[in-house]
Amino acid sequence: MDFSDGLQSPMLPLGLAFGMALDEQALTNYSGLTEYEKEKLIAESKGVKSKEEMEQLIQRISDDSKLT
Repeated sequence: MDFSDGLQSPMLPLGLAFGMALDEQALTNYSGLTEYEKEKLIAESKGVKSKEEMEQLIQRISDDSKLT
């Protein structure tokens, strides 16, 4: 399954993709972000070291319709 928005969008890390697949609001909010904002979140998710940290990131995406 391809979680990219197009040919130039980076692939989502598996943990981020899986977490957003389980949280409809996070997925909705993520889809409304600019490409730059998405890239920042993807980069941040690559630094996540634990399941708890990834859950916090997903929760932040779910709670905020605009992340910067």
